[in-house]
Amino acid sequence: MADPQIQAHRITKPIQMLAVWMLALIVLDGSFLGAARLLTKPDWLPRLLVIAAVAFVPLFLIALFLLQTKFRPQLQEDSYYAEYLEREQGVFRNFKAENLPSRQALSSTAEVKAGLETIKIAGDIVVGPKFGAEDLEAARVSRYQKYQGVFLVHSWRPSRQPRQVADIVLQLQQHGDGPLRSGLVEAVEYALGPKFFLRPHVKTNREESFRLEVSAYGPFLCLARVWLKDGSSFDLERYVAFIPPRGLTLQNLQDLLSAGTPIVVGTERASPPSPARAPQAF
Repeated sequence: MADPQIQAHRITKPIQMLAVWMLALIVLDGSFLGAARLLTKPDWLPRLLVIAAVAFVPLFLIALFLLQTKFRPQLQEDSYYAEYLEREQGVFRNFKAENLPSRQALSSTAEVKAGLETIKIAGDIVVGPKFGAEDLEAARVSRYQKYQGVFLVHSWRPSRQPRQVADIVLQLQQHGDGPLRSGLVEAVEYALGPKFFLRPHVKTNREESFRLEVSAYGPFLCLARVWLKDGSSFDLERYVAFIPPRGLTLQNLQDLLSAGTPIVVGTERASPPSPARAPQAF
């Protein structure tokens, strides 16, 4: 029987390198321990080999942990990693954090009227007197109090479903301590429009943060009524938008799909929509 061999041409996915990584650890440690048993001279060599074999284990495991966490996007297949890069590069192209003090004001200045005050602006940075900042901050803080720290968030990916553009996950997110984290939310009613559901869709999956999964043809507004166990409720809203593949606007993509032109989104080919068009709420 032939000895098992690693066939390099079959390793086509980055995630498969993790298995090779663990196999390398076994082979390397086995070699070191075997050599430590066979070699007796000089006296310090077997001890050094054993120490190295033991040290390799946490080093390999730490590297494996970093690959699975910090470098997780890079371990995706090429098509999925390309989609990830398109989203990151499209949204964050020329990104500059405007809240950090290291950002320098632009040299050009202008003056604008804000109520009864004149404010100097360098680029888009206010360098003159503040106007209404306290009221706006109070309004921001009041949103936390009004919704008890519960907010509606969404994630999306290019759709794997025929005749649709995006697969979307809507769910609740708790900021700090609050009813969601304390298990005081009873249910959530989602209203996405009649092209999604004829009536509000109720979710009670508390362990999944009341996650709702939908596929859509275009952006839409979602309202979510959060029901607490004491019978009270409050409404949240989220405009669900997504970025189309590189080189296409959302309108271009919808026009092409409506015309029956197949569009490749990642590794999937999107089919043209049927007369009953895929959901898009207004």
